[in-house]
Amino acid sequence: MRVAMTCNYPVDPQFIPGGVTAVAHHLVKGLGRLPELDLHVVCCQADVPRDSVEERDGATIHFLRNRDRFSLTLDSFVERRKIAKTMKRIAPELVHAQGLGLATAAAIDSGLPFLVSLHGVIWKEGYIRLPTLARRLRGRVRARRAYRQIRQTKNVVITSGYAAAVLPKERDYRTFVLNNPVSERVFEIRNDPTAPHVLLVGGTRQRKDPMTAIRTMERVLAEIPDATMHLLGPPSGTSLDQQVADYVVVKGLGDRIQLLGLVPEEVLFEEYAAASVMLLTSVEETAPVAIGEAYAVGIPVVGTDAGGIPHMIREGETGFVKPIGDDGGLAAAVLELLDSRERRDRFARRAREIGESDFALEGIARRTLEIYRELLES
Repeated sequence: MRVAMTCNYPVDPQFIPGGVTAVAHHLVKGLGRLPELDLHVVCCQADVPRDSVEERDGATIHFLRNRDRFSLTLDSFVERRKIAKTMKRIAPELVHAQGLGLATAAAIDSGLPFLVSLHGVIWKEGYIRLPTLARRLRGRVRARRAYRQIRQTKNVVITSGYAAAVLPKERDYRTFVLNNPVSERVFEIRNDPTAPHVLLVGGTRQRKDPMTAIRTMERVLAEIPDATMHLLGPPSGTSLDQQVADYVVVKGLGDRIQLLGLVPEEVLFEEYAAASVMLLTSVEETAPVAIGEAYAVGIPVVGTDAGGIPHMIREGETGFVKPIGDDGGLAAAVLELLDSRERRDRFARRAREIGESDFALEGIARRTLEIYRELLES
């Protein structure tokens, strides 16, 4: 069976700039081991230096250069043509798009049976308040296009109960429930925090609401002065990055709170090993990869009630859920776990159990292959 996966894919596997890219990377590794599958990955993205083809992770990776100029205005016309030519050479039987946007546009253009993994509800995310008018307008254009795409889609992979709930009601979808896989290397990490350490994975993008995370940690430090927090992940590329950095400096929190940015995989693994609690302060999420990874390691999670987060956190078992923007409630939940090592470890053991049962790569890869067969047979 020949399948083409359209997605963003890491040019350097040590740096994975986002959850959807991580999902594609892990899933390809799992699918690449299945002898029944001839897997091709087609990615057209701005960080690709030149068009190339590589054999990696058990698949054929087609890297296409995306200059990202006028792509929004032209609805990615140039990029879609490049992908279409590549698809013609590959001649797959089925296309699997990881997320809406260019990946799904390419799947629709192919004229082949296709499947979309719904990683982000872009028609909602596009209306998140952004710092400039230009960015807000671009977000709304992307939101409208994403809504048109999902209405042109029949087969959808659902990664959380939230994703199922927000699908347009007027369309009759064929849905498949499938968790985002976690790298097998993450399961090998031994979590053993020696000091109270809070971890936020997601960067300083608006959707992650980093200012609420900083204010939450400020409250935690008032009770536990030797606690620390690290924020990992890409910056927003907006004034919010400087706002967060300035707040940390002005409040004198620089020795307790660090903004690490996008880090190599090995640094991420070190952070997982040292983390007492994972904190998610997002205002919009579908099925955060970070929660699956936290469970795989055995880290309790405190998060907001945004999107799919409350569908993934088991209240009072693996963590706590608080309202969006409620830095007081979030801080109280973090303190409840940091104040008692016995309670924290109990939550961690339960998280690890769920990680092993729900997010292991091998089972998710085999279920994905079953879905491909179902679609082609039908």
